[in-house]
Amino acid sequence: MLTLAFLTVTGNPRRPTGPTIASWILIAASWAACAYFLAMHNVHAKRIPMIDELSFADMTAAIVLTVLVLEATRRCIGMTLVVLVLGFLAYGIWGDLLPGSFSHRALSAQEIVDHLVFSTSGLLGPALEVAAFLVFVFVVFGALLDRWGGGDFFHDLAHGLVGRQIGGPAKVAVFSSGLYGSISGSPTADVVTTGSFTVPLMIRTGVPRTYAAAVEATASTGGALLPPVMGSAAFLMVDFTGIPYATIVTAAIVPALLYYLVVFTAVHLKAHRLGLAPTIVEGAPSLAQVLRRDWIYFVPIAVLVWGVLKLDRPVFAGAIACLALIPMGLMRNRSPRAFVASIVSGLNNGMGQLVGVGIACAVAGLVVGTLSMADLTGKISSGMFTLAGGSYALTLLVATVVIILLGMGMPTPAVYALAAVLAAPALLALKIELLPAHLFIVYFASLSAITPPVAVAAFAAASIARTNPIAVAFLACRVGIVAFVLPLVFVNQPGVLLMGDAATIVTTIGFVLMGAMCLVIAFEGWLFGLVAPPLRAALVVLA
Repeated sequence: MLTLAFLTVTGNPRRPTGPTIASWILIAASWAACAYFLAMHNVHAKRIPMIDELSFADMTAAIVLTVLVLEATRRCIGMTLVVLVLGFLAYGIWGDLLPGSFSHRALSAQEIVDHLVFSTSGLLGPALEVAAFLVFVFVVFGALLDRWGGGDFFHDLAHGLVGRQIGGPAKVAVFSSGLYGSISGSPTADVVTTGSFTVPLMIRTGVPRTYAAAVEATASTGGALLPPVMGSAAFLMVDFTGIPYATIVTAAIVPALLYYLVVFTAVHLKAHRLGLAPTIVEGAPSLAQVLRRDWIYFVPIAVLVWGVLKLDRPVFAGAIACLALIPMGLMRNRSPRAFVASIVSGLNNGMGQLVGVGIACAVAGLVVGTLSMADLTGKISSGMFTLAGGSYALTLLVATVVIILLGMGMPTPAVYALAAVLAAPALLALKIELLPAHLFIVYFASLSAITPPVAVAAFAAASIARTNPIAVAFLACRVGIVAFVLPLVFVNQPGVLLMGDAATIVTTIGFVLMGAMCLVIAFEGWLFGLVAPPLRAALVVLA
């Protein structure tokens, strides 16, 4: 990951994206540091962490590796995350000088390096392990699926379902972005992939530029919440909580469908309010034509869902699903040379997507290691309680703000890894169950992609629509308003997550559905005609 990061990204928009002399020096240092750890593996495996002393070479390799990860983070993610990590590291080094309850015992350089690099609680910890063993397989699956026509299939399927309705292009954006995003799990990648088709089409059919970009950003952000893949955060959740992946995916189904139902309804009501006519796109296939021509694309997705739910081994399910893609690759590329070239191209695209996630997981490990080393997690948790005055509602609000602030410009997996350590203890102390508490974090970690002022998905969509990104971000929050409410609902009513007896689950989902519909009608101001302001206010209260 370090090699790819230094080869492909400089972090400076005024410099070329290709490798420079400095990049080659950093690559050489990366190989040297990592080669040292490989060569010394047997020695390090036998030493007792925090007891056996580290050699000068151990210390040097560990510090070099840490600095390289921070530089890769600056290039791939930005300086904001580097400053945040340096702040945590500074606390670990000099936190003993602080007065009051946030002080910790003095830590030597040996202890700090040992904990951050030579234990399984730091840089080489659960977050990086998940990136290597789980995320990699699903990123490759998504990249190959897209390379062999999966993105076109999702777009054509969505167009066949809703493309000829009023507001069809916007509804196509909702469907295709959800389908593609559930595999890719990256809001920004989803916007760039599907938005390049849907946003210009929406604008041409009369949808305002800002609204078109907001719909695409909102629909793409929901992909990280939609089973079967749910992005990398779901895999991290398995590692942090010990809850089986199939259980997490099953629990996430209803909230994700509610999210997309509300976004679809908002688009439908807006189209009627704008007086848009049904759109006929020349040459667009019908649903029957799409299913007859491309039914084979359902096979790998069905294999993936079956593997995730039945085998309860996500990485094995992802590997089988990759194998199930091969017939599509052979159909799209008749000659062996073209088939091999398409595999190389797909892997190249997949690794490009993985670089940012892998670096984010590595740097998240540094922060998690610092938190555990200085016992900052418990202090922050008690600080959140103190700030909220012990109030249940205020503690949830403070946790929400912390997660969204952490998510400014950061990938969802990194946000989840940090928030799972910082905010989860406070939520669990409120007697919230483990699954709803961590799914609460996943939701707000994902929603940071459309939350101003640093809303990466909104900025990507705004660049396609050529409009103001901040206006897009605020409008995206309005279109996807239910996503900001759902986590607050399911931590109190786990029936939404299919937890509890059948009667409770059915009634809870029914009430949540009615509330969500009231909310979207109130915000869009249209039902069978314009909704008067007093009625809109009443609908908000009812919701």
